[in-house]
Amino acid sequence: MTSLPPSANKSASINASLHTVAARSPFNWRFLGGLTVTFLVFATIFLVLFVIVNAAQSLPSNQSAMSANIWHLLRMSSIQAGLSVFFALTVGAIAAVALYRLHFKGKCIALALMSAGLVLPTIIVAFGLLAVWGRAGWIRTTASTLFDQNLNFSIYGLVGILMAHTLLNGSFAARLFYDRLSSTPVTKLKLGRSLNLTPMARFLYLEWPALKPAIPGLAATIFLMCFTSFALVLLLGGGPANATFEVAIFEAVRLDFDLNRAALLAASQLVFCLIIIVPAANWNTKSMLISEASLQNIWPATDREKYVLAFLLVLLTLYYLTPLFAIIQRAISPALIRFLAEEKFLSALRASLTIASVSASLTLILAILLATARAELKQAEKLGTARFPRLFRLILGTPIFAYMAMPAMVLGLGFFLITRHLGLPTQTVGLWVLILANALLALPLANAALTPAYEKSANRYGKLSQSLNMSGWQRFRFIEWPLSRREAGYVFALGFTFSLGDVGVIALFGTDEFSTLPWLMYRALGSYRTNDAALVAGILLALVIFSFWALPYLFRIKRRA
Repeated sequence: MTSLPPSANKSASINASLHTVAARSPFNWRFLGGLTVTFLVFATIFLVLFVIVNAAQSLPSNQSAMSANIWHLLRMSSIQAGLSVFFALTVGAIAAVALYRLHFKGKCIALALMSAGLVLPTIIVAFGLLAVWGRAGWIRTTASTLFDQNLNFSIYGLVGILMAHTLLNGSFAARLFYDRLSSTPVTKLKLGRSLNLTPMARFLYLEWPALKPAIPGLAATIFLMCFTSFALVLLLGGGPANATFEVAIFEAVRLDFDLNRAALLAASQLVFCLIIIVPAANWNTKSMLISEASLQNIWPATDREKYVLAFLLVLLTLYYLTPLFAIIQRAISPALIRFLAEEKFLSALRASLTIASVSASLTLILAILLATARAELKQAEKLGTARFPRLFRLILGTPIFAYMAMPAMVLGLGFFLITRHLGLPTQTVGLWVLILANALLALPLANAALTPAYEKSANRYGKLSQSLNMSGWQRFRFIEWPLSRREAGYVFALGFTFSLGDVGVIALFGTDEFSTLPWLMYRALGSYRTNDAALVAGILLALVIFSFWALPYLFRIKRRA
């Protein structure tokens, strides 16, 4: 017989030992951690579902009117969400193509602004649009002063909702589309340039194939975000004609205290959301990662094309930045120092920072547990020791869509009913419900940011870690955590800023004693104290932008070490 060389024998022995280790413990604590997260999320959802369905069993006496109201809410929510998806994807594609083909100073700042647009609080966006397009906004004031024209335009209603959703989701779509375009192979660009393709042919044959795979998952995500919109519709809806389920639930609880109607509305919204989520769970979500895009410009635009794209980009930039500038302009006033010293502001600030910090930490922990479990499953699948990998992959992916299936208002209503039934203090329960709801809100993007990093680490260092018999904690401490600091910082900043501006659950649990900055701003607007609302909006905007910039930097300080 022919003997194998020593290197081959050594390699065979290592592979045999790896298979022995994997077969001995295919599902260690890393995998069980992800399953535990899934179980806890499922338990929370089923608990809330049970409470809501149990409360909805005694329907209102006028069931026909209630059914008509549900179908009206479904129709209006679907219309505004569908139109918002269309405008957001259109604006996002135009902005992404313009940024991809143009090369100018400040391009990094433009990309950073698009990333920050994802975490802008909805109540701030609504206030900024009112400051620009409202009755006393910049547009009407300028037209009246310079041209003596009284513009007959109202931002309230469907138009205002679409404008706000396009501003928020359009920037998110643009950032995602730009990353997709930046991943186009260089060989394709060189070939297209050598063929002297026209701008339209370049889009059809090169850019559209890169954008198309990201559209289904992105469209479903934006649709669900708009379908369950609350703060924007509450401030800009203009009445019941444009209300969504979230607003109707809020009115049923806070204004009418009709818990039966609120429970029935919440149950109906869950059914409609699940119809979208079930097919969306099969779409790829890795494209949701906002990465460090390349700024190389291999194929610059022609001179005529540059003018058209630059004009469109300037219009979109003005539309995006003017509400933010309007907020800053209204917040800078002599009353700012006095307002910062008021006890109601300091109390709301402490509550917001506490909730945001704990919620962001919980988001990071949940995302790490899910990412390590998925990486472990992929490694076991690669070694051929995983059983039912598709089933476990589906199970580990369900918490990502938990918040879409259980929006903030529905989750808050479930725990609100539990609080009343058990006689628990509203403020204490509301604090933890806010933390949980905001953690689930940021989990989809947190998973999209962390999972690729951990799977890459598993592919590169998985066999080495097992050959060195490194425990799960040692592997995380010395290999995975140092390599995922940038993504972890982004996840923490994402969870912090999302929680800082949320106005969903606090709408049910907020009181004079228990308030956050968004709720303080909403109460000021409801009392027609627009000056106080402007001050809170400016402070909240500054906190969000500073946190989104500073928190990832703190995680990168020891990255080289």
